[in-house]
Amino acid sequence: MVRRVSLLAYDWTLIVLVLAINTVGLITLRSASPGEFAQQVFFSVAAISAAVLLQLLSRRQIVSWAFLLYGLAMVLLGLVLVVGREVNGAKAWFVLGPVRFQPSELAKLALILTLARWLAVRPLQGLLDYILPGMLLLPLMVLIVIQPDLGGTLVLIAIWMGVLFVRGLPWKHILVGVVLAVPLSYFVVWPHLKPYQQERILAGFDPSRDPLGSGFQVTQSKIAIGSGGLFGKGYGEGTQTQLGFVPERQTDFIYAVLSEEWGFVGAVGLLALYALLFWRLAAMALECSRLEDRLIIAGVLAMLSFQVMVNIGVTLGLAPVTGLTLPLVSYGGSSLLTTYIALGLVLLVHRDRYRDI
Repeated sequence: MVRRVSLLAYDWTLIVLVLAINTVGLITLRSASPGEFAQQVFFSVAAISAAVLLQLLSRRQIVSWAFLLYGLAMVLLGLVLVVGREVNGAKAWFVLGPVRFQPSELAKLALILTLARWLAVRPLQGLLDYILPGMLLLPLMVLIVIQPDLGGTLVLIAIWMGVLFVRGLPWKHILVGVVLAVPLSYFVVWPHLKPYQQERILAGFDPSRDPLGSGFQVTQSKIAIGSGGLFGKGYGEGTQTQLGFVPERQTDFIYAVLSEEWGFVGAVGLLALYALLFWRLAAMALECSRLEDRLIIAGVLAMLSFQVMVNIGVTLGLAPVTGLTLPLVSYGGSSLLTTYIALGLVLLVHRDRYRDI
């Protein structure tokens, strides 16, 4: 039975911010890749519809499915290694005709819900309290590393750290984790990356090591951003973009397109929208009296903020190229659907924050 819920129960500030960022993405994509604009409009409508349909459920129903979704994500991540299609060097996609689906996107949502359920009733006191949540992260992470998908792996780690931090992870433990992350990445993740992927990461930190090869993307991105000046070259007038110098301009480097056409003002304007979105997510988490709800919102906040930080860092040459898209802006159906479902989940738990207490 579907319950009737007043529209006033929803956080319209969050909704307006999400739609505003999505609109910026559509406008930018129309200039960057007109051929994919219509598809992105369709993806946006489908993703918004999925988030709306999610509101027909209750938070209790969604949370009760956490471990089921986790199991499904595990199965699909294993299956994609067998029957999936390799795209950009990673065997991470199911392809059915024109439809492509990346199971690592489901893994992000499953990890958020599962960690929230687990940690809501278990304090972080001893070593075992860290090992058990770590065992929820590890299988998903290993399966994504095998693909290999460095970006997806890092997002899962960010979600894990974000949820544990809100649960009460001490700062000294965070510092220890950051220190251990370096050798862990080198000895566990790095060997599973293909040579061209390793070179792409190294070139992200130093594009000059191969300016016409693996460093070409970052070099052209920085040129595009710098040439935008204060107010940009004008919509559809970015030479680096329109002449095809910026690779993957519809996905990984779409921020460079926006910066070239709208300049410093436009680039900072998008950052301001993201800052407001993250502020609102944090405020909504604090407004929830139930720990489980706060942890769910924290997981979504960690996922989105990390992706924004890394994607924009890549375009500025401050982070290695990992293939992470810019949420709500970059082209792509799977990432857009995941983002809207995650934000729909936030709206749902915030709407029901006083129920069943």
